Amino acid sequence: MPTVSIIVPVYNVENYLRPCLDSIRTQTFKDFEAVLVDDGSTDNSGFICDEYEQKDNRFVVVHKQNEGVAKARITAFEHSEGEYITFIDADDYVSPVYLEKLTSPIMEEGVDMVSCNYFDVDSNNQKETAGKLTLKGEYSGEALRDFIANHYFFDHSCHGFGMTNFLCTKMVKRVFVADGLKNGVGMWFGEDQITVFSMLYRLSSLRIIQDRLYYYVHHKEQATQRYDFSLWDSLIKMFETYQRLDSNHIACKGLRLRIWLYVSRTISDKMIPSGIGIRTFALHLSKVRYNSYMMSFFRPLRIGLGWKSDIKYWLIKLRLYRLCYYCSKMR
Repeated sequence: MPTVSIIVPVYNVENYLRPCLDSIRTQTFKDFEAVLVDDGSTDNSGFICDEYEQKDNRFVVVHKQNEGVAKARITAFEHSEGEYITFIDADDYVSPVYLEKLTSPIMEEGVDMVSCNYFDVDSNNQKETAGKLTLKGEYSGEALRDFIANHYFFDHSCHGFGMTNFLCTKMVKRVFVADGLKNGVGMWFGEDQITVFSMLYRLSSLRIIQDRLYYYVHHKEQATQRYDFSLWDSLIKMFETYQRLDSNHIACKGLRLRIWLYVSRTISDKMIPSGIGIRTFALHLSKVRYNSYMMSFFRPLRIGLGWKSDIKYWLIKLRLYRLCYYCSKMR
């Protein structure tokens, strides 16, 4: 039985898959299995998976009909045997010491989850850029509760998540995985974030390291890089799920800040770059503004994340969508 199971959902990524699988094969930590689930790919991804299974017996391949990444991960988990679980997306790749660095605190100190940092990679020219450093250290008991309440969704020192919110970049004990994966089913945006939060809520201990061991490759084929109005519905569903999972109501403050950051970044990073016109922009924001869930968010007087953020917040709050459009186009 392998010590670590690597879960890799695969769907139509033939141009990126080999670098991913090669980075897994060359790990310094050797006692692993890589469970590749071909989620109904229509390109050569499935054949590439079979090729690696034939030349390395640590690779296990499952072919299935397309049902989405959440169910593909569940299928992979059901076929896995490792005591510790990590996730790698098939269009990304990892450092040779990825497994070694993440397993060490779990195996030697009994930590429930370890989270590392990552590089952003532009697939057009393979340029690596360092993302923001998250917090580091070990959290357990009241310290873990405080981390969830005051740092996970938004930490002022990072101006973002206190640790990476990707399901990738994590190593976690097997016992925490199944329920977490089920909570992400049915979501095309944010399913991995929901899974991470669900697991985090049940942990006894967490270790965050700042080593950049994961390479997150950005490319235009990714669904999360595109914009259409359904993205707002997915964001609202994600935050409603966060609230449901927060059974002890300890993450309320951070969640409100996270909602605004997603609103702001969706406008700046997806709506504006998509070339959406001013009339459609105003129509979409007005629909979001009148959503009952979002209405409850717009009750506070200010956000408090800087004057630019507060101005944009007030423009939406006062329904000045056209002015918000022009302000968002200014860099």
